[in-house]
Amino acid sequence: MKRLGTILALLLIVVALAMADFQETLDKVDQLHEEEAYAQTKNLIESSLSEAKSGAEKAELHWRLARAWLNLGDEAEDSGTGGEALLAFFESGEAEAQKAIQADANNHLGYYWKSANIGRWGQVKGILNSLFKAKPMRDLLQQAVAVEPEHADSYYVLGQLFEQVPGSVSFGDKDFAVSLGRKSLDLHERQVKAGIEDEINYDFYTEMAKHLWERNYTAARRGREQGRKKKKYQSISDPMEKNFYYEAAVTLKNMSDREEALELINWAIGELKGLSGRTDSQDDDLKEAEEVLESWQ
Repeated sequence: MKRLGTILALLLIVVALAMADFQETLDKVDQLHEEEAYAQTKNLIESSLSEAKSGAEKAELHWRLARAWLNLGDEAEDSGTGGEALLAFFESGEAEAQKAIQADANNHLGYYWKSANIGRWGQVKGILNSLFKAKPMRDLLQQAVAVEPEHADSYYVLGQLFEQVPGSVSFGDKDFAVSLGRKSLDLHERQVKAGIEDEINYDFYTEMAKHLWERNYTAARRGREQGRKKKKYQSISDPMEKNFYYEAAVTLKNMSDREEALELINWAIGELKGLSGRTDSQDDDLKEAEEVLESWQ
């Protein structure tokens, strides 16, 4: 019995060490991602795939590899790559995300990064292909929030989809986009405050501003609509459908949509300009916000 106890103790130690080593690998991958060293990120993940033993561990690597392929595709596009060569990045990303889903269906990030790569593929192919890919993207994002209802990034992208997809021929709805945007922003702010997210993603504010600008409600209409939305919000039990009326849970300022949009985007621009040592991503966010503001003037 003593011998058996010793063997079990040794086995537990080996398992604990293996788990620690794997977590160390994930930490290194995430650090490289934060440093925007995407080629190194990809190489480290690919060399570490053999370390993953369980489905959950494999999923953690595969969704990160899907993210790396998308980031590398964005870099390639900025450098002038286009056509089939550019599409290959996002096709590889989609394939890796699917592997993550197959390895662990309870990991929401597989669904999220598959949707993201499909979306970038559609953008490269053009407007008709983007529209064709919109419903698969929406379904994947809804699956992501079904698994993890607090995933701010999924609501952030859903808001963009519902704003940009035409309601006349598909599921687009600018009012739903505003509620989804508010949901994403509230979650993101709470997660930054709690230390779950390291820093503010200012593009959340730019996208929220765009949703409001496109909806274009007056202050009076915002007030009237809140009463209707509160009834819907309180009566709906389906979690995803409830998010379409999330604005009912928010106290609105006494201003029009476009006044709030200008307030949000000017705040984001001011904050980004005030950052010392902005990352490339933050430079992109600042450029995007300034271009949006200029288009409104």
